[in-house]
Amino acid sequence: MRKRLMVLFASALLCVGVALSVAGCSGSTQRGGLADGTYPIEVETDSSMFRADSCQLTVEDGTYTAQLVLPGEGFSKLYFGTAEDAAAATDGIFDYYLNDEGKYAFDIPVSALDEELTIAAYGQRRDTWYDHTIVFHAPTDAA
Repeated sequence: MRKRLMVLFASALLCVGVALSVAGCSGSTQRGGLADGTYPIEVETDSSMFRADSCQLTVEDGTYTAQLVLPGEGFSKLYFGTAEDAAAATDGIFDYYLNDEGKYAFDIPVSALDEELTIAAYGQRRDTWYDHTIVFHAPTDAA
């Protein structure tokens, strides 16, 4: 009985330790971890067909918003989730606009930095949603 209690206690401590270390290690990349301002950031995607030309991260009151600029005109909508979900969605779809340089841009919320996120991109030419992943990297010049 005593051995069983010790194992349970050790397991509970291990769970708490893991939870605390995860929370402690991710402080700079979670919402609210950056000072208000605008930062140029790197974006990584899973495809050369869906890639970022540039990206600016705006932080305001702990909320992250990215202005994602694409190099071409192939994708006109974005949705955080799968292509299947995007095809059935009635809200949460982000349409492009033309930025000052005439490029397709999207203002989209960013839920996490340095984490792979599932995103669907709508291809105009084939009238189809495509599954992709995207990583918004934390700014390197943020103090």
